[in-house]
Amino acid sequence: MGFDTLWDINSYKSIYESSEHWKFREAFLIANKKKYPRDRLVALSNIFINVEFMECKYPKPTMDLIENLSKDFVDDLRNMLNLKVPKNSMTDSNAAGAKYNENAETSTTNNPPPNNEMRYLTPYDTNCIIPGFILKTSQGVSVCGILEQSCSFSGIAKPEIKYEHLSSSHVRSKLYIQKQLIAVGDSNTEKMAHRNVLNIAYDILKEMCFTIKVKEIDKQSQITLSDMVNDLAIDSTIDSTTTTEYNKISHNNVGNMILKNMGWKEGHGLGKNNQGITSPIEIIRLKKRGGLGIANSETNITNLKEFKTQIKKYLMRFLDGPKKRLSFSSEFTKEERIIIHSICTNIGLKAKSYGSQANRQLVIVKIQTSQEIFYELKNCSNFENDCYILIPPLHESNYEQCSMNL
Repeated sequence: MGFDTLWDINSYKSIYESSEHWKFREAFLIANKKKYPRDRLVALSNIFINVEFMECKYPKPTMDLIENLSKDFVDDLRNMLNLKVPKNSMTDSNAAGAKYNENAETSTTNNPPPNNEMRYLTPYDTNCIIPGFILKTSQGVSVCGILEQSCSFSGIAKPEIKYEHLSSSHVRSKLYIQKQLIAVGDSNTEKMAHRNVLNIAYDILKEMCFTIKVKEIDKQSQITLSDMVNDLAIDSTIDSTTTTEYNKISHNNVGNMILKNMGWKEGHGLGKNNQGITSPIEIIRLKKRGGLGIANSETNITNLKEFKTQIKKYLMRFLDGPKKRLSFSSEFTKEERIIIHSICTNIGLKAKSYGSQANRQLVIVKIQTSQEIFYELKNCSNFENDCYILIPPLHESNYEQCSMNL
């Protein structure tokens, strides 16, 4: 157990939480305090209350986990408070899912999946909480921004929040995605209730949805003007004006004939012990009118017209390559960034500038649907590429956790 268990459970009781709700949630937190890290356990306790009192429905692995974590106390609490079993309790569906549970536990304990294979359900299965929904997270984005960009990324409508004014100082907020109730939050104002329900919903969605995390941009890997020029100069060696391919020396070449008469054999090195060179010395041909150091000089790009030609070549090469993202340094001028934006629009790339004034940077990514990104990452080593990381839902580890706690 590598997490703190000394935190105060009572500090998580909301002043707007009814005594009935708190008795259930408190019992849940006490019973499972040593099984999960604090943040995840609090999220699970909110799911438990949503299932018990709000008639929320979640994916079967999550419902099974909640039932397993509450089975030692929930019946006694219901009897004590004269409460009925929730309509969406997983008790009635245990028989139908018994084989699935058995197979899942067997797979976990006896035949664990290799690290480079993912055994989890996809976001596109019909039994997901929101089919097609994937959380998309990136650095510096608020919880509200994450939920909205995740919906946009997944091609569905933004979250909807409804408010109930239960009293002059008690506002309840309910967050829905695709008309599915995800979370409930309470506070004394709509603003605070709004904030609370967003945080609760985010924790719940991490529990049962895949997350695609956008990697931070490494400044060391940003493309500078000289990087671009050097790369294009290397590529241009295949051009006829810079080719380094030479015709094979003919057999009737005078030098070739002299060497053979002296005992040299083709493919062997020169000298008594064949220790010398095996191929003729080649002349390195440079671009016409290009002097020393041309490959490392930005003077190749003398005006915006030339820049446009060169950057288009560079972007086309990126479009055909395996990388998913390019980040250009802040040394590119505003005019150059405008040109890059224009070319990206024409060839099907997405360009976005960040920062201000001298620190303005340009990032380019390939346009992909959430589904394309998901399946590509699913088949990647460690489920990541140069731009994204795929994080499975937390509830996919629940069967393993349940079997350990039985």
